[in-house]
Order: sequence, then C-alpha cells, then structure tokens
Amino acid sequence: MSKGLPNHILERASFRGNEYAWRIDDIPLVIEAARAANLLNFGGQLQFRIPDGTCECYWVSVCPEVERNRPWNEIVRHAADESRRLFDELKSRFDFLAEGLSSFAPHLSALKAQGAHPADYMCFVWDALSEEEWNALAP
Repeated sequence: MSKGLPNHILERASFRGNEYAWRIDDIPLVIEAARAANLLNFGGQLQFRIPDGTCECYWVSVCPEVERNRPWNEIVRHAADESRRLFDELKSRFDFLAEGLSSFAPHLSALKAQGAHPADYMCFVWDALSEEEWNALAP
C-alpha cells in the first residue's frame, strides 16, 4: 500500500514492516500526491517509530468514508478531499506529541533521557491504494 506514490514522496517516508509513514507536515503533500497518482487516500494513524519498536496511537487516526458505487476518479477525488478535511480536524482536536507522551511515557521518556526529542520519532502512517488494491478489499 502506498507503493504507487511518486518516488519523491516515498523518499520522504519511513518504511517499517509494510507501512510507510511521514512527518506530520508531509501528510498534506502525500494526500495530494495520491490524488495526482489516481490513488485512493485510505487514511492512517499517528505513530512514534522509536529505535526498539513502534508506539501506535490507533485512536488518533483518519479513515475517510468511501462509496464503492461511484466511478474511480470520483472516489479518488472525494477521498482526497475528505482525508484532508479529517486530517486538519484531527490536528485541531489532538496535540499529537502530548498523546504520545501520555500514552507511551516509559518509552518516550527513555529517549528524552538519552538526549533525543520524542517529536523526532513522531510520524503518521498513510495508505494510498490503487484501484486493484481497493477492489481486492471488497467484501
């Protein structure tokens, strides 16, 4: 997922397991790149990718509603618009760094004790699906 994004966008990402994640400020660029590549913005969630694991804030997430009975280009356009709106709304509702610090205090405090800043490990996983990938998810 997200493999169809342009190289200049993928190069900005962290890749771990099967997931691409970007810095928070890059997500609007990812959303627009997915739209331009005719990919469905499927959403994602906040993570802290620390050296010895991943702290996932699954409750800080974006998942646009998508209607299957529309032409693909309309689905792509709607999902991009909705993703951007939901992401902006999420940023206004949550302090992303505070969510990580309160939920994963032992892990992120250990980083701070080593002189690192937890914000440097904060990212947002984002999935962008091709039409074939989307159809493979059909119930």
